[in-house]
Amino acid sequence: MQRIKNRRAMRHGLAVAAGMLALCAPAMAAEPEKGDDGTITIVLVGDVGLNASNMAVDSKGVSRHGFQAWPDTTAGIAADINGDINFMNLETVVTDRNDLTPDHKEQGGPFNFRMHPEGLRHLVARGFNVLSLANNHSMDYYVDGLKETLRHVGALRGKGILAASGVGMNFEEASRPQLMTVKGNTIAFTATGIITNNLERHHAGPDKPGQTNSRSPADFAEVLKRLRETKAAFRILSVHHGIEGHVRADSDQIAQWRVDAAQRDGIDLVVGHHPHVVRGVEMTGRSLIFYSLGNFLHHGTADMTGKDICRSYGLMARVYLRKGDDGKLLIRAVEAIPVTDTHYRTHRLTGEQGTARIHALNYLDAALDGRDGKSRGIRFTPQGDGSGLYCLPGADKDPGRIGRLCQNFKEAPPIPPALLGRIAGACSP
Repeated sequence: MQRIKNRRAMRHGLAVAAGMLALCAPAMAAEPEKGDDGTITIVLVGDVGLNASNMAVDSKGVSRHGFQAWPDTTAGIAADINGDINFMNLETVVTDRNDLTPDHKEQGGPFNFRMHPEGLRHLVARGFNVLSLANNHSMDYYVDGLKETLRHVGALRGKGILAASGVGMNFEEASRPQLMTVKGNTIAFTATGIITNNLERHHAGPDKPGQTNSRSPADFAEVLKRLRETKAAFRILSVHHGIEGHVRADSDQIAQWRVDAAQRDGIDLVVGHHPHVVRGVEMTGRSLIFYSLGNFLHHGTADMTGKDICRSYGLMARVYLRKGDDGKLLIRAVEAIPVTDTHYRTHRLTGEQGTARIHALNYLDAALDGRDGKSRGIRFTPQGDGSGLYCLPGADKDPGRIGRLCQNFKEAPPIPPALLGRIAGACSP
């Protein structure tokens, strides 16, 4: 019996090691499409996890709010997961085990998330191919849970997943930028996130599994340094950070993301999540910052639909890139897509409901205008389908998809007086 247990343990250890090797291996290059116009599209969403807190995992689907098979969970939003890069923050342990011990994280009523690997395979099949793993739920089931996540994510590397970052078997792995080749362009990606109660047992060390801590100045500086020194045409930083429920970017975010990442270190795209609500969007020089995308599809999160106009939705974004004369990829246009029912079955907010959220987002963005003129909150122009559009100067002259998208672009109108009072009252910190 002991020999059987030893063989099982050895097989599990080999599987974890194989998953880690796959996770850290260079991504396969994506072949340029026939007739490609040079546009690269990045789709961004916030927090994702297909299970409720402390619920058993099931290979067939999700039991929260009534049973849903995997395809049901994304049926309302699948058509919009259509980028060359489709990013999500995977805020859960990935495991097929129901015998893992939960880590209570020194909290009175902790949330512990785990999702069956069949759920991850479904999300990847839908198109998600870049994953942030650094968040306050990555260690919900101690190191055993982390190893499970690494194993299952690693198994899909090169089979849909281009990059996954933020955790590892040591600090070097957890802070290592991931490279992917998209339409002949090298893109670098890395992720960092908060650690619940700054627990040292969750913090990656020289010989210790865990994640990097976005609250640690030393960790944040090292993550930025490694990303900045990576040769790439475009660099993406994912950060899990912020006070839950607060819609205003806090001073720490602005100092770290706007100044350290965008202005000082030249990170092209900063993607924020964790507050469970949408925060503002800004351009700092050539860099784009999303201070929080809010929830996207997480059955362990609250039903936000009854909240106020500033907190009742999540944000899906589509960023359009084109190569500049210096060989770098430049941001040329951005779409903002409000989504709802993020606790159950995500779908777009359309028509007047979507437009109202675009105006609420613009209200938050206006507060991000920097006094030095280096940063400006984006004002999205409401579109007929309830989304918002922002085009950089000259984008209407770009060839192909970007030019068509921005052909009739006009600057965003003022917030309608009938909405302004409601938005101002809701969008307080």
